[in-house]
Amino acid sequence: MTDLGTSQRGDGAALPGNSALPGSSAPPDDAAPGRRRSFRLWPPEISWDARQVTAVAANVKPAALWRHHRLFVIAACLSVIPRVIAALGFKPALLIQDSFSYMKQSVQLLPLAELRPAGYPLMLHALQPFHSLLLVTTVQHVMGILLGTIIYAVLRTRGLPAWGSVLAAAPTLFDSRQIWLESSILPDTLFTLVLMMAVAILIVRPRPASWQAAIVGLLVSYASVIRGNGAPVAVVILIYLLIMRVGWKVLAAGIVAFVVPLGIYVAIFFGEHGQLNITDSSGLFLWSRTMSFANCSVIKPPASLAPLCPENQPGHPAASAPAWSIPALLTERTPADYLWDAGAWYRVGAHPGVNAANNKLATKFAERAILAQPGAYLATVGKEVLETFFTTDRQTDYLAMQFTTTPHVSPEAAYMAYWENRYAFTKENTHLHQPWAYLMFLYQSPVWFPGVVFFGVMAGGLVMLIRRWRGFGRFAFLAWGVAIVNLVLPIAAHELDYRYAISAVPFACLALGLTLVRKPVASGASGAAGAGAPAVAGPGTDGPAVEGTTAD
Repeated sequence: MTDLGTSQRGDGAALPGNSALPGSSAPPDDAAPGRRRSFRLWPPEISWDARQVTAVAANVKPAALWRHHRLFVIAACLSVIPRVIAALGFKPALLIQDSFSYMKQSVQLLPLAELRPAGYPLMLHALQPFHSLLLVTTVQHVMGILLGTIIYAVLRTRGLPAWGSVLAAAPTLFDSRQIWLESSILPDTLFTLVLMMAVAILIVRPRPASWQAAIVGLLVSYASVIRGNGAPVAVVILIYLLIMRVGWKVLAAGIVAFVVPLGIYVAIFFGEHGQLNITDSSGLFLWSRTMSFANCSVIKPPASLAPLCPENQPGHPAASAPAWSIPALLTERTPADYLWDAGAWYRVGAHPGVNAANNKLATKFAERAILAQPGAYLATVGKEVLETFFTTDRQTDYLAMQFTTTPHVSPEAAYMAYWENRYAFTKENTHLHQPWAYLMFLYQSPVWFPGVVFFGVMAGGLVMLIRRWRGFGRFAFLAWGVAIVNLVLPIAAHELDYRYAISAVPFACLALGLTLVRKPVASGASGAAGAGAPAVAGPGTDGPAVEGTTAD
C-alpha cells in the first residue's frame, strides 16, 4: 500500500522527482551512519498537488495492485467465493428476531424506536426503494471485504510486510462467523466498518488536520447510534489524541463533530420519549446483567425496586445450585432469559413495556446492585470475557453465528412477516438452496477464528504495545483500546454474545500487526534505506521517533 504522503511506489522506492519534497524533514542521504534520525509522514507544509494525486491514482490501477499487492489481491478474491456461496445458499437472508425489528424501524424511522438506536435502520432505509434483502447482504459482504482491505492498507502503509498484513486481515476476510454476520440483517458489520474507518484515519494520519479530526468525530458519532456501545470508543480516541498532542483546535474539531450529531439525536429522542438517551432500553439490559449475581439481601432495595429482584422473576430457581453442579451450570438462566421472559416485571407493571419509566427503575436497581456488589459484578464480567475466548468455538445455536439447516426464527410471527413484507415485498423465511448451503456447511466446519487464537492476539497485542510504546505502541494502543471496548462493554452491559465480540477481532489483529512493524523506511529517503516498507512519522510531527531503520 502506498504511503500517500510520500508518493512512494508500492515497493517502497520513492517516485522520481519526490525524494526531496519542499519542507520535508528527512535527513540527507549522506547522513552519518548510526546518527539518530526523525522522519515524518505527510509533512504539514506539503499539500496535495496534481503530481501526488497522479502518483496515488497510478498505484490503485489493477496492474499496479497486482504487481505490488499480489498476495492480498489473491486473498481478497478468494474471500469473495464463500460470500457468494452464502448468498446463493441462504435466501432471502439470514434472519433472527432482531432483524425484523430493524426492518420495522427502517419503514418507520420516526418516532425513534425505544428499544434500539436508528443508525442501522437509516442504512436500511437508504436501500429500501430496491426492496431486496439480497442487496442489503451484498452491501454488507462488500463492507466485510473493505474491512480486510483497510487492515491490510494501514499495516502496509506503516511498514509491515505483505504476508504479515494479509495474515492480520485473514480473520475478517475468511472467518465463517464474519460471513454469517454479513449475511444477516444485523448492524454489526456496518458498526465495525465505521469505527475501522475512524481508527485508520488516525493511524495513517496521527497528527490530523482539524477537518480530518472532524471526520473521525462524525464517524464515531454515527457508530454510537448504530450500536449502543459505540459512544465509549470516543474516550479511547480522546486519550489517543491527547497522547499524540494534536493541539486544542484539532481536539475541539473532533469533539464538536462527535457531540453535535449525537446531541441532535438525543434531543429528538427526548422530544419523543422524555428521556435524555438514545434508547429506553439501556437500563433494562443492565438490569438483566445484574440477574447473574444480584443478592437482594445485600442490596436491600426499597419497596419500589423489590419486584426487580432475581427471586421475584418468573423461572428463577427456587434454591441455589449446589457447588460444582454441572447440570445447574448447563441450565443456568442467562440475562436474556430474564429480560425477554413473558412474565418479566416490566411487562406486567404499572407501565408495561419498554419505556422511560421502566428504564429508570431498571437503571436504579442495576446501579444499587453494582455498588453493593462490585466484586461480584467484576467477577461475572471477567468470567464471561474469558468465556468469549474459550467457550465460543463449536457451539451450534444461532448466538454462535453458525449456518444451520433450519431458520433461526421458526415459525415467523405474524408481525415479523408483516414488516418483512413492508420492507422487502416478501414474507419468506430463510430457506436453503442446494448445493450451495451444503458447501457452506463444509466451509464453516474448518474455517473459523479460534477463540484461543483470539486470546493470543489480544494478550500479545497488549504485551507488545507496552514493550514498544516508543515505537508503534501508541498507534497499537488506539486499535487495541477499541478492541477491548467492543469486547468488554457488551458483556458488562448485558451478556456474552459472540455476535458483539466479533467486532473486536479486526481491531485486535490491527493492533498486533502494528506492534510487529520492524523496519520502516524514511520519508523522502531513497529506496536504499529499505525497500518495501513505507514511511514512518517522526516525533513532534506525526508519530514516534525511529532510530536507524527500526521502530523499537
